[in-house]
Amino acid sequence: MGGYLRLLRLMTAVVLGSFAAAAALADDPLVYATIQPAQIALGESAQFTITNLGDGTNAITLPVVSGLKFEIIGRTREMQIINGTMLPSSSIVMRVTPQIAGIFTIPAVTPKAQPLVLQVTAASGGTSPAQTAPRAPLPPPILSGGSIPKGVHLTDDGSAYVRLSIPKREVYVGESVPVDIEVGMRSGFVSSLNGLPKLTDDNFALNNLSHQPERAEKLINGEQFVVFTWRSLLAVVKPGTFALSAEAPLTVKIRTRPRRESALDDRFGDPFWQNLFGATVPKDINVTSPPQQLKVLELPTEGRPADFHGAIGTFSIASDVSPGKADVGDPLTLRMRITGSGNFDRVDSTMLDHVDQWKTYPPKSSFNTSDPVGFSGMKTFEQPVIASKPGAQELPGLSFSYFDPNARRYETARSTPLSVSISPSLADSLTPPPSVGSAGPGNNIYAPGLRPDHADAATATPSLVPPYLQPRFLGIPSFIVLAFAAGWAAARRRRASSVSEPVSDRSSSRAAKRVLAQMQAAARTRNAAVFFDSARTALQPLLATRWQIEPEDVTTAEVEARVGAEDDLRQLFALADESKYSGRELNATDFARWLRIVGVLLTTSRSP
Repeated sequence: MGGYLRLLRLMTAVVLGSFAAAAALADDPLVYATIQPAQIALGESAQFTITNLGDGTNAITLPVVSGLKFEIIGRTREMQIINGTMLPSSSIVMRVTPQIAGIFTIPAVTPKAQPLVLQVTAASGGTSPAQTAPRAPLPPPILSGGSIPKGVHLTDDGSAYVRLSIPKREVYVGESVPVDIEVGMRSGFVSSLNGLPKLTDDNFALNNLSHQPERAEKLINGEQFVVFTWRSLLAVVKPGTFALSAEAPLTVKIRTRPRRESALDDRFGDPFWQNLFGATVPKDINVTSPPQQLKVLELPTEGRPADFHGAIGTFSIASDVSPGKADVGDPLTLRMRITGSGNFDRVDSTMLDHVDQWKTYPPKSSFNTSDPVGFSGMKTFEQPVIASKPGAQELPGLSFSYFDPNARRYETARSTPLSVSISPSLADSLTPPPSVGSAGPGNNIYAPGLRPDHADAATATPSLVPPYLQPRFLGIPSFIVLAFAAGWAAARRRRASSVSEPVSDRSSSRAAKRVLAQMQAAARTRNAAVFFDSARTALQPLLATRWQIEPEDVTTAEVEARVGAEDDLRQLFALADESKYSGRELNATDFARWLRIVGVLLTTSRSP
């Protein structure tokens, strides 16, 4: 037994020493305290834990509460890998033993933390004076929640869960439904998140999935969890009844020793000790949310307007024209604003096709969203129009048709007509000139305005040959042409002797050198995420030019469809996605290999 305890102390010192060097990575420590359970009987004990999610250098004062005895039973340090980030954590575990019954307030461990409340009931057959005047409960601690929330189903080992939140159970084909995907990972039991969550059914798609999830800390079933929440729009493509679930790839720590042999691990009751002495191994798993029944309906054909283009949601419209006054021939801008929530990608309008006394042009549109996934906002259509006649003119009201899933019927929103004042043009407002025969000797025969369209006999010319074709002018353009040709030839000779390569090639070469320098710097620090992201960012515009697509459309799926799954280019894009979330580590040989491959890809991608 003595040898086992010495081995235990030695392993503890080695592990805590290694973690002490990595603890300096955290800049903003978060210190909080928990107590489990929050209600005990007199004669029992509770566990009070102070956790520092940071560098662990802040001084922590142990609480002093009259009627409670605090005993330190252990200190722990660990490193967690969450979404590719190393997070140091240190804890002080204390046993709290009450000496009398009552409701006790444990002071906050830091100025920004919240105090905790411990309720101690009297043993059977006895009462306590402290119970006669209970104090009002104080605000909850930083980590909210203690029981298992509705819709959360933990894995068999209690290490993780995935929850899919859908606000509706009955939707229509083409409708966009906002959903939340929540991935909870128990601290100390989940090593990494290996990718973005996705749906298990191919009949649905996630649009506008948020790139950066929201992060929170929660207590679930008495254990600390790190929770990531993604927001997205669920796109429905076919009718029917489906069981919809979401899944996320994780790496968890699995015990290799039977629990009956792990009494020492469980005695400490902390993930750090259980993982250190419980002989765990990493294992990749897919955690799936409980299935939810979703009924998808076809859009009704009865009452469908002719101008319905697939917009589903709740919308309102408004229109205006600017300026309110203009001259004949001057353009005006007619605007229609559609505000609401729904599938704005299907919100469309032809506006004014053709109206008498107005010349119209095709409209253009823009969209301003009011949420991260583009479910709510305002879409604006602008159409140039030109009046062909002066006077008070009227632009007819605009209309927009959509399907309201709440009312289960088609709706048509209309705007009011718009009035515009059109003035005559300057040419129309001028006085026509008098005839030549009626002009007196002292009058100007041309009034201000347009000149007459007949010849003036007083200004007759002896020849109809233009001056530039007359013999005395032909030598001038010939001289200019010869001088220009000589100068151009000289400039060509100077450029050929001084320029060794095209400017575009030099610019591409300099850009490639910059990218390779960034990758070399990331390789020296073993930062795989920056290494692969720099390579992908440099290759996207080159591949987009070659494939005649937009740079943001050059994704892993697009590359695989064009070059195949086994190509180095596709593997590089896949590693860029993987290293961003899983914290993938490479050795020096791997960095050198991919650096050489990227150099070749940059050269070949610039080739025509």
